[in-house]
Amino acid sequence: MRVARRVGIAIALIAAIAPARPAAAADGPLEIAALTWLGLLDEGRFEDAWREGAPLLRDGVTQERWVAATRRLRDELGRIASRDVIDKAYHRQIEGGPDGTYFTLRIRTALVGAGERIEIVTLTAGADGQYRTVAYGIKR
Repeated sequence: MRVARRVGIAIALIAAIAPARPAAAADGPLEIAALTWLGLLDEGRFEDAWREGAPLLRDGVTQERWVAATRRLRDELGRIASRDVIDKAYHRQIEGGPDGTYFTLRIRTALVGAGERIEIVTLTAGADGQYRTVAYGIKR
């Protein structure tokens, strides 16, 4: 009985700290990049998320201001139950940024006990070919 209880507790702890929807093999590079980056936010690794962002994100705000604002936003959001990418769009321009190649993903995010929100992640490809976040927001 004690072993079963310990296993049950271990499974519950793993489920509580596991990402809501890790990138899957069927996802494309945009989804993988966005969900991986959102995973940093889910883990409270705001400084890492800022560093992993595109230069346009980092040049637009100091790390300290971005971390503080994002922490407040994410604290309001609460724990994530699941995520599903519902829309992807290509843009040549974004507000406040130079002309370029941008991809915006709208992600339906279910919250534990608090309904749904739409997370918006805008990515661009770096010189190394890796997609990086240039903007993040949440719609109610």
